[in-house]
Amino acid sequence: MAVNVTTRDIVNFPGGTAKTVTVDVIQAVPKGSSEGDELWLMSTTTTATASGGGSIANIFKNEMLRGFYRSSGIITGPFTIVAPTKIKVAIDEAIGSGVDITITPGTNLPGADLAQDLENLIQAQGVIGGGGSKVGNLSYLNAQVRFTNGKLQIESGTLSNTFTGTNRSSVVLAAPDSGTNAFITLGFNLGASSETLAGRQLAETSMASNYGSGNIISVASTVNMAAGDAIQVKSATQSQLVIISGAGTGDGLSAGEIRFVTSSGADSNLNFLPQSGDLVRKYHNLDAENPSSPVDTMDELYRFGIDSIVNQIDYSV
Repeated sequence: MAVNVTTRDIVNFPGGTAKTVTVDVIQAVPKGSSEGDELWLMSTTTTATASGGGSIANIFKNEMLRGFYRSSGIITGPFTIVAPTKIKVAIDEAIGSGVDITITPGTNLPGADLAQDLENLIQAQGVIGGGGSKVGNLSYLNAQVRFTNGKLQIESGTLSNTFTGTNRSSVVLAAPDSGTNAFITLGFNLGASSETLAGRQLAETSMASNYGSGNIISVASTVNMAAGDAIQVKSATQSQLVIISGAGTGDGLSAGEIRFVTSSGADSNLNFLPQSGDLVRKYHNLDAENPSSPVDTMDELYRFGIDSIVNQIDYSV
């Protein structure tokens, strides 16, 4: 059944004409001829027009993955922003194609206020006739920024079935081309993106021989392990985290050797004696987290479709 939603821009055009957005699950389509599973297809439409009288394309979605970049939560605010503090944002594209966002200065800004400012600034890049560098680009025009549990989260304006690859939904942040970098101020320097989390490669191997002493262990494989990585060496009863300082032939070792330093930063011995077959596993930043999409219910998908259409409607006519 279709859901008709009446919308208005009560801030900029409080006396303007109401516009209707229609959301509907219009069909279920077979997923393969043998399994018999079904997929839904959501349609979001409107007869309202965009700026200049242009029509607004229908939105059809059966994916729910929405890319994001989330701050670490170490810095929770209030935030003080001085001019010209900026951050470079790229949505659904490589960072080289991104745009510098100049954050509005302020003192002791609540996280929710800062999130709203960032959202307005990013969306402004896609507004038709707004002078931004991403005019008409829905990835920017429909982007959202939330402040939840002490963390800022910038979300892509599109949905996809993947967080990685060519057709991904993603958000990438970097230092601006000019001005003061807002990374540390906003806590993004230790943050994480859906693209990074989804692209993590599991790297597990095993001890190839019994360990006796020293700062080198022999393992079955050093694939995806490199200097700077943290690894856990684990037996049935004991474990220890160490940092790789060299792995494989490129670091002057044999193909199956890993050289390490302990948490003190010194070349040293392990604090126990792992045996052949014991686990060696690489740790990742935010290792325990999965890139869970901000859109994970049909209600949120409906809201996404409505927001995407509303951001394009010209309420002045």
